[in-house]
Amino acid sequence: MKSNLRLALAAAVSLVALDASAGGFAVREQSTTAQGFSFAGASTSAAGLSSMYWNPAGVTSMPGINFESHAALILGFAKMTPISGSGPLVLTDPDTGNISQGALVPATYSNYQVTDRLFVGLSVNSPFGLVTKANTFNAGQIYGRSSKAFNVVATPTVGYIVNDWLSVAAGVQVGYLDVSLKQAQPLGATAAALSAATGPTAVTSDLSGDAWGVGYTLGATIKPWQGGEIGLGFRSSMNYELKGTFVIPVAGTQNIRAKVNTPEIVTVGLRQQINQQLTLLLGYEWTNWSRLGSPAIVNRTTGLPISKLAFEYKDSWMVSLGGEYKWNENITLRTGVAYEKSPVADNVRSVRIPDNDRIWASVGASYQFNNNLSFDVAYTHIFVKNPNVNIVSGNPHFINPAVNLVASGKAHVDIISVGLRYRFGGPTVKPAAVTKG
Repeated sequence: MKSNLRLALAAAVSLVALDASAGGFAVREQSTTAQGFSFAGASTSAAGLSSMYWNPAGVTSMPGINFESHAALILGFAKMTPISGSGPLVLTDPDTGNISQGALVPATYSNYQVTDRLFVGLSVNSPFGLVTKANTFNAGQIYGRSSKAFNVVATPTVGYIVNDWLSVAAGVQVGYLDVSLKQAQPLGATAAALSAATGPTAVTSDLSGDAWGVGYTLGATIKPWQGGEIGLGFRSSMNYELKGTFVIPVAGTQNIRAKVNTPEIVTVGLRQQINQQLTLLLGYEWTNWSRLGSPAIVNRTTGLPISKLAFEYKDSWMVSLGGEYKWNENITLRTGVAYEKSPVADNVRSVRIPDNDRIWASVGASYQFNNNLSFDVAYTHIFVKNPNVNIVSGNPHFINPAVNLVASGKAHVDIISVGLRYRFGGPTVKPAAVTKG
C-alpha cells in the first residue's frame, strides 16, 4: 500500500505545476490594459487601477472612486506524443491530445480617495490556477489524467501620496487554494500492475485538498523626471497547508496534508511619455519559483511523510517592451512583446507541465465612451518553445524504466481579454504632477 501511494503521488503532484498562460502555474492575465502591451510597465499608472496587482501604490493613480473589471479567455494548446526511447509499456500508446481545457480568468479593482493624499482599495485576483484534461487513455496517463486548481486572493490596500514624486502602499493578501489531481493508478509495483496502469481500463486515483493562506504586498511609484514614472512592486509568498484526501480505488482513502508556498514576485516597470500621443514602456518581473522546493506529503493520521511534491523549479524572469499611442481623444492603441524564461527545466518536465521558454506578442486598445466610462480589449499570442518530455531515471517523475516517457511536445496559447473601467465620482483632486525638469 505504501509503495502504491508513493508511485501514485510521484505521478500526480506534478499536476499542480501546469498553466496555459505563464511560467509554472502562475496566471499573469490580471489586466486587459496591461496585456495590450505584454505587461511592459504593468506596475506603473499605464495599467490604470489594475497596476495594483503588481504594485499596490497603483491605488493612488486614480482620483475619486473607481472600479475596474477585467476578464481573460485563455485558449491554450499542448500535446505530447511518445517517440523512440519510451518504455515498452507506453511507446505505442496514443498521444495525450490537447490537455489544455481553456479558462476564463476574472480580476476586479476598486479604490476610494479618502483625502488628497490617502487612498484605500481592494483587488480580487486569481494569481495561480489550472484546468487540464488529457485523453483518458494516453501514453502519459500514469503521470496524469486531469487537473483542477482554483485560487482566489483578495487584497485590501492602503496607499499614500508622500509628495509630488513619490507614492507608497501596502496590502494584505487573503487567499484560498483548492486542488484536485487525477492519474492512472498502478495497483502495485509489479510488471503486471504497471502494464495495467498504462492500458485503457486503468483505474483513476484522486489527490485533493484545500487551504487558506495569508501574505502581503508592498509597492512604490516614483516620478523622478518630467514625463517619467517608475513602478516597484513586491508580492510575498503565501503558505497554503493543503488538507484533503488521497483516494485509491480498491485500496482505500488516506487523509493527507502538504505545505505549498507560492513564490514571491518582484516587478519593476518604467513608463516614459515621449509626446502627447506616444508613451514607451519597459518591464521586468522576477519570480522566486525555487521557494516551492519539494514539499512533503504527510499522512495526517500517522504524521509520517509518504511522498513529496516534486516541483524542483528554478527561479524565472520576464522582460517586456511596449508602447501606447493616443489615436484621438477617445481611442488609445497598444502593442508589446515579451520574453519569459520558464521555471521548468528540461530535466524535470512532465507530461502535465507543457511549459517552456516563451515569447509574447500583444495588441490592445481602449475606447473612452465618456468622462466616466471606458472599455478595453486585448489579444495575445504566445509562442512556446517545444516542451519535449524526457521522463527517465533522474527526472523526479520517474517511476520505472518500463514506463519511461520520451515525447515530443507542441504548445501555444491565445488570449482574448476585455475590460471595463468606471469612475463613480468623489474627490477630483489628482495626485500632484511631476515638477522636476
